[in-house]
Amino acid sequence: MRLGAVILAAGAGARLGGVAKALLRRGGERFLGRIARLAGEVGVAAPIVVVGPPHGDAVAAASRALGLVVIENPDPARGMASSIALGFAALPEGALDAAWLWPVDHPDVEIATLVRLRDALGAHEVALPRWAGRGGHPPLITRGLWSRLADCAGLPAGARSVLATADVIAVEVDDPGVVRDVDTPADLGADLVEVS
Repeated sequence: MRLGAVILAAGAGARLGGVAKALLRRGGERFLGRIARLAGEVGVAAPIVVVGPPHGDAVAAASRALGLVVIENPDPARGMASSIALGFAALPEGALDAAWLWPVDHPDVEIATLVRLRDALGAHEVALPRWAGRGGHPPLITRGLWSRLADCAGLPAGARSVLATADVIAVEVDDPGVVRDVDTPADLGADLVEVS
């Protein structure tokens, strides 16, 4: 299976005091670098990163240094669906079979989870990780849904509107990282270091 990834990194990090989440470090590794490394370990050749103001230039530079493809969202204040739409529209559809939708504020996902999602996808349209009964990130989405995701910015619930009508297999994983996002100072944890 040929795999891609759309990493959402266009947020302003307002609830964290205005920092670029993609450039935060945990365990000596930036969130963006960890996600790119894990994606590479399961066969993603060139993940797409969607960036935007106010941190777009810094995140784009870090992304290019990692060999990632950068897509600019000029107005991420329109909401996450606008970044999802841009990212999925940019995927090379003929070259890939499925892609992860991966918000950069979910850096703690384990490699075993990605392998489970890949192996469980089969004939389904989406493999969605679940931990302790909660759906999480990153879902693995087949290319048959990409054109609908590329148009999701105009839908009432964005990408959720697309996924709600898809053939989704819920994959139970032993990985709290799929539901652990970093949005507020309370989410940071003692081992997290500010942008550097």
